[in-house]
Formats: sequence, C-alpha cells, structure tokens
Amino acid sequence: MNWRGLVAINQGNWKLEFQYALEQNSLKSMIQVLDSQATKHAGTAPAKIKYAAAKALQKLDLDELYPLVLAMCRHESPTAQEVGCLCIPEFYPQNEHEVTETLYSLADSQNWEVREWAAGSSGEILMNNFETYFPVMVNWTQDDSENVRRAAVLAMMGAGGRQNCNEVVFMLECLGPLLSDPSRYVRDNLGPFAIGAGLLKSCPSEVLQWLRKWSESENEQVRWNVAMAFTTAAAANVSTEAASILALFSGDERLYVKRAVAKAQKNLENRRKP
Repeated sequence: MNWRGLVAINQGNWKLEFQYALEQNSLKSMIQVLDSQATKHAGTAPAKIKYAAAKALQKLDLDELYPLVLAMCRHESPTAQEVGCLCIPEFYPQNEHEVTETLYSLADSQNWEVREWAAGSSGEILMNNFETYFPVMVNWTQDDSENVRRAAVLAMMGAGGRQNCNEVVFMLECLGPLLSDPSRYVRDNLGPFAIGAGLLKSCPSEVLQWLRKWSESENEQVRWNVAMAFTTAAAANVSTEAASILALFSGDERLYVKRAVAKAQKNLENRRKP
C-alpha cells in the first residue's frame, strides 16, 4: 500500500479510499468503500456519493470502464449496481444487446432503489437513442413482471420531457394498453405520474388528444388513469380541456372512478387562478 492509500484509510475519506482502490484496479475494494457509506434508512450510499463515484469512474478510458461498469451492475451490492446504472447509458450504442439485458435484470431487481436507478438509465438511453431503444420499451410494457412494465413507464416519462412531441405520441400509443394494467405498482406511476406529471407538461395538446380517446373506454382502470392525470400541477395549464374530459365520467357511479374524478376536480379548483 502506498502513502495515498494509508492517508485515505487513516483519514476515513471515502473519496481518497475509492480513488486508491480505483488506481489499484480493485473492484472488491471499490465496492467495500461504497458499501461503507450506506445509510441505515436506504441501505445504500447517498445519491451524491454514487454520483461522485460515477464521475471518478468516467475518467477512465472507455475500454477500461465498460468491463468495470458491467461488473458493478452484476455485483450483489445495490450501491455498486446503482453506480453501474449511472455509467452504463453511454455504452448502449456499441453494446445494445448487453446493455439492454443488464438494465432489464436491474429493472426487475428485488431492491426498489436499484429499480429506480435502472429506470432512470433506461430513460436516458431512450432520450438519446429513440429509434433503437423505443422497441425495447414496447417489449418491456408487455413483460410479465410488473417491475419491468413500471420501468418502461418511468423511462418514457424521463425521456418524454426532452423528446419532440412526435416521439411522445409514439410513447402514448405504447402506454395505452397499460392503462388497464391491474398492477397497483404500474398504475400509481402511470396516469398520475408519467402521463399527468410528465408528458402532459411536455406536450399538452398531444396528451389531451389521447386522454380524450382513452376516456371512451368503459374500463374503470383506464378511466381512473385518465382522471388521475389531472391531479397534477400540469393539469392547471389545461383546466378547461381537463374539465371537459372529466365531465364525460359524470354518469359513472363506480366508486373507484368517482374518487379519481373528485380528486382531479378538487386539484383543478385549488389551482384555479383568482
């Protein structure tokens, strides 16, 4: 061990320890350092530490970095997996299949935090590689795992804010079948979150067209998602159109739908400018 390693250990400075482990090309030591920063609440290191670790890794040559990133994604440590997620998107164009399979596995992780980071990385890839990665998201929306379907929803939300509205229309068409998905894990992130808080803000005209189309469905889960899309801040900017769509459900006596409609109407009322 050189003097830098001794100083890092003596000072308890995780950055110096991590840098030393990186210079020694010791994956085991790098992960030990990261895991030493895990909080009791989340069980993983704080986000700022993960970002700092990723920044240090990204100073490596790409040929050196890619195998290391894969190794971190495949390690049992959730923090290592999340740091790997941060670094892996840039390798997608040259390694489409391997990166996709790696993120698919992480999107279905038993660890909820890892699933979040995998969805975020998938959104970044979709944003920069729409033509090739969008078909992957279509497949994910049809997956047997609710975790993977949800990851596709979040990825499209993440990418939607930075895509042109023509591409957002493709996303909406893809998301349509999920509006009837019975999984609570999917629905809670779909109407009120991905569509209402994300895509509606980015491309309101296009989203409103689809919401009106979906409102024709008699399926109560579809109607719930449509109504819940108007429970967000973005709905205030389309309040007239939102009220018109919600009015289509006025005769629906199903409690599940009525509660969603009432919540949306209350949101619009509360956000109405004086």
